[in-house]
Amino acid sequence: MPFTMPGGVIGKKKILIWMTIFIIAVFVYIILMYQIYPETYMNILSGRLRFLPFSNGFIINQQSYYFSYIHLTNNCSDSVQILVAVCSAPINILRRNTIRETWGQYARNNSNFKMVFFEGVTHSPGVQDDIHEESVKYGDIVQENYIDHYGNLSLKSIAYLRWVSSSCSKVKFVLKTDDDMYINLPLLEKTLMNMKRSRFIMGLLFQHVVPIRDSSSKWYTPMSKYQKNEFPDYMSGTAYLISGDIVPELYAESFNGKRFWLEDVYITGMLANRVNATRINSNMFTIHNRQHTGCAYKNIISGHHVVPRKMKIIYKQLKDVNLVCH
Repeated sequence: MPFTMPGGVIGKKKILIWMTIFIIAVFVYIILMYQIYPETYMNILSGRLRFLPFSNGFIINQQSYYFSYIHLTNNCSDSVQILVAVCSAPINILRRNTIRETWGQYARNNSNFKMVFFEGVTHSPGVQDDIHEESVKYGDIVQENYIDHYGNLSLKSIAYLRWVSSSCSKVKFVLKTDDDMYINLPLLEKTLMNMKRSRFIMGLLFQHVVPIRDSSSKWYTPMSKYQKNEFPDYMSGTAYLISGDIVPELYAESFNGKRFWLEDVYITGMLANRVNATRINSNMFTIHNRQHTGCAYKNIISGHHVVPRKMKIIYKQLKDVNLVCH
């Protein structure tokens, strides 16, 4: 008995034909998307991507971090000893260019260093087009297809752990920093020249920090996400140094248990505890506002809240061989 529908009669045979065409079309679409985003679609098909809503609107990924690369830089050469991983927001092209022109110059012109910018994706097609041009021009961007958002900063750090583990595995040290920091790379190199220690994280150490329970705070941590009265000891996320030998272990541990959204607490606190890393406190890693002068940055490794214009001033003064500091 044929089916009667508005506009006429369609037999079972035609319905089966259209259903077959639809199934084939879906299958072809999945195959094409797999060619473009292989890891992401493997996760979707296997059910390994588990996105959960966070209470304050952040999106977290419970255990799996198989994001596909959109832009990818070359692997490290054997000469690279120090990898500088700069976590940057997609829209901050001016900051990245200023870093390349100022303190990042030392890394770009020194075979002992490699500098890479790590980013997620943006909803803005225009910004994404700009990033594509930037990546082609400089070849120093690693971009994965997670949403770049403050609540996903720990995903960005997992991204650099992943990339170093697979593409820069022989590196001795990894400096993680942000794009609003000024880094004194010559001083960092001098500091590490005679460093014999292994399995460590060095930076500005925080201890006995109490989670913020005020829901209006940027760093709000509800009891449902963290029940203890104190965070584990951790380093300021503005800049910290990891010995290369524990990077693969930190990355592997990110698959065990739930991800915590505060990047510095998660990477240098929780994961560091699991791999028995030693934390080294150094007063050369700073977070407080300071004068934007060469003298203020001469004897420190990192300074925070530095806008592009100030980066240029600091860099120019530090390059001056006649700089006198009192």
